[in-house]
Amino acid sequence: MNVFLSAGEASGDAYAAALVSELRLFERELGDEPVCFAGIGGRRLASAGLRLIADSSSWGAISILESLKVVPRVLGGYYAAKRFLKASTPGLLIPIDFGYANIRLARHAKKCGWKVLYFVPPGSWRRDRQGGDLVSVSDAVSTPFSWSADILKAKGVDAHWYGHPIKQLLRDRMPSKDGSERTRIAVLPGSRRHEIDQNLPVIAKAVRDPIEFGLAPSVDVETFQREWNRLAPGRTEDRFTQGDIYAVLTRCRAAVVCSGTATLEAALCWCPMVVIYRFPKIAEFEAKLVGFKRPQFISLPNILLNRLAVPELVQEQATPEALTAALDRLSDDSDARQRQIEAFEELDSLLGPSDAITQTAQLAIRLIKAVR
Repeated sequence: MNVFLSAGEASGDAYAAALVSELRLFERELGDEPVCFAGIGGRRLASAGLRLIADSSSWGAISILESLKVVPRVLGGYYAAKRFLKASTPGLLIPIDFGYANIRLARHAKKCGWKVLYFVPPGSWRRDRQGGDLVSVSDAVSTPFSWSADILKAKGVDAHWYGHPIKQLLRDRMPSKDGSERTRIAVLPGSRRHEIDQNLPVIAKAVRDPIEFGLAPSVDVETFQREWNRLAPGRTEDRFTQGDIYAVLTRCRAAVVCSGTATLEAALCWCPMVVIYRFPKIAEFEAKLVGFKRPQFISLPNILLNRLAVPELVQEQATPEALTAALDRLSDDSDARQRQIEAFEELDSLLGPSDAITQTAQLAIRLIKAVR
């Protein structure tokens, strides 16, 4: 039986790798027929023993210009996946987020006779709308938000809410809310090259305490260290940890986080944070050209709670002085720190149970049985 997973970003790669591990625990339910795993992803998915058809580690982009740079890589991976799905015995496709390629891939898979289980559908955090095309390209959807499941069900989608997968990834870490004995500042500078290039100079001028960097698997650590040493010479006490940002967040007093899934991960690690996001001038020009309006919030904790629960320093607001001041307000016994912890408790409740990956794996097994 063929199972193909398609993950286009760092967070999706982590979810996919964990899902493969869970699926292997349930393989015995399929009898003697072996499950052959293949897919699109990054280092985590490859390390899970999956046959990688395309590496999506460098597919992420936020502006028109940056998107054009990655289009050849995305299209190359997309067409390789299409060829694989067409040439292989139909099984189960599990697309994870990354709607640009995955919606198209799911549509192709359905035409080739595959079942499709969409895990973490694109834009699932939105409360006002969800992807209407999911009803025609999926057999089932596992979404991380309860309201997403409700909206999709109303559209005729077989949608399921089991909680947010990050909660299961963190379940065995048991992070503490008490950060009084932690002395370092966690810095999660982003997984995309242009994010790091924009954010790092500000961080170098702002953060006075010892730092532990939480680097994505796609980041070249040696190159990053050289750039940091150039921007902040003499900081020999700083640490560089790759591929385990949960450990970094649970042992640091506070965090500077590039906007993205990492903001939600910091919240569920009970690590008060300042969110920073700078983008190139060309991206700002592009946004003005197409009439794009900056959203009220850019970080997931604020979006999900619909209020400013964590400070956001975006573009011209992201100065070294503003970042230093925001971090100073997160001292051990400050009101600002306590308010963030209380907001994180709300988020923890909002995101539901902590077995979403296990439940999604069981749903996948049911769909695999339906293919046979």
